[in-house]
Amino acid sequence: MFYLRKVKQINQIQLSGENIYLFALTVTLVVSFLANTTFVQYIAVKNFNRINYLILGILVLKIFILDNYRWYELAGIFFVLAIGVYSWRVTNNNVLMIMLTFIFAAKGVHFDKIIHQYFKVNLTLILLVSVYALLGIIRNLSYVRTDSKIMRYALGVLYPTDYAAYVFYLILAYAFINYKRIGKRQYLLFTVIAVTLYAVTNARLDTILILLIIPILLVAKRAGNSTHRISRILAANYWSLTPILPYAFGLMTVYFNPANSIFWHLNDLLSGRLLYGNIAFQQHPVKLLSQKVVEHGWGGIQGLKMFKDNQARYFFIDSSFIRLLVVYGVVLSIIVIGIMVIISVRAELRQSYLLPAIILLITLSSLIDQHLLEISFNPFLLAFLANGVVVTSSCKSATERDVLSEKV
Repeated sequence: MFYLRKVKQINQIQLSGENIYLFALTVTLVVSFLANTTFVQYIAVKNFNRINYLILGILVLKIFILDNYRWYELAGIFFVLAIGVYSWRVTNNNVLMIMLTFIFAAKGVHFDKIIHQYFKVNLTLILLVSVYALLGIIRNLSYVRTDSKIMRYALGVLYPTDYAAYVFYLILAYAFINYKRIGKRQYLLFTVIAVTLYAVTNARLDTILILLIIPILLVAKRAGNSTHRISRILAANYWSLTPILPYAFGLMTVYFNPANSIFWHLNDLLSGRLLYGNIAFQQHPVKLLSQKVVEHGWGGIQGLKMFKDNQARYFFIDSSFIRLLVVYGVVLSIIVIGIMVIISVRAELRQSYLLPAIILLITLSSLIDQHLLEISFNPFLLAFLANGVVVTSSCKSATERDVLSEKV
């Protein structure tokens, strides 16, 4: 009887565009996450990529057949996706192509369902990978800070800061889902997670980012009440920092001078990000479209070997915004930052400050981390065309109802 009941439930599931999208998202989250773990010792990354390409094919069919785009919108989407494919072929990196496809395929899909699915899948994966690493089923890569001899553990992920970034984005997803209920207990939980994460990964900047979630969300929640004018002014201008901060960071990187003591101390605080970003600009002049940039990072088994044997070979662009400009070019940089600004401004115009706060936190993270375009980390760019994102008086999604009923 139980089997027959299950079969009946499966038969009742409608093959809608939303269900196709959520299925595709689940598969891509799983394979993209696993490709960033030490499971790659047993399963080649190319096998994960083949699954992703199949999923992208399904999403392209959804975009051009199921979604109700106008012909000129489809022409624009085709143009942007073509640039994404070009960037993949030139850079040999598919993360931007995957992200762009999921952004355009999100039409007709409720954004709260996207974030719920992301949260469930990634939370399950990070717990399982951590347990497998601690049990010795997969490798738990460990690194030593050369300046302090502190041990840093990646818990099954390819690098400790990657693990910390996963936790950061999971907390953002949790905050989005539970925005109405977030209070002192949740802020205390975020603090405990940050301290624990620092003890395990020693990811200093990511720990600071997690702690910054608390004041930025506090201001956003207070801004929901019109009597808190200062908070509303601050939250209403969150969007402006999305273009300003990358521009300022880019200028600092371009004009970085190791002979200047202020620059040098700032570079040390940012773990060398200004230096390597400056080298990237010097060796790879910015182009209109993408270019191939050869990097050698610490992540993964080969990276750990290089960390131990030949540190002079290291070169990696950590900042997502510097990576966008140097690797993917001016056009795609404008498109991605434009998408982030539009998501924030659209919500702010409806006096909804949760997404602007999250986009601001992602902007801060992307100054130092390379995960802005990786869908297994960041699902919030999918808000660009998804349904149920902006708070309105007639909203029906669970997330929007929570935000509307918020009392500060």
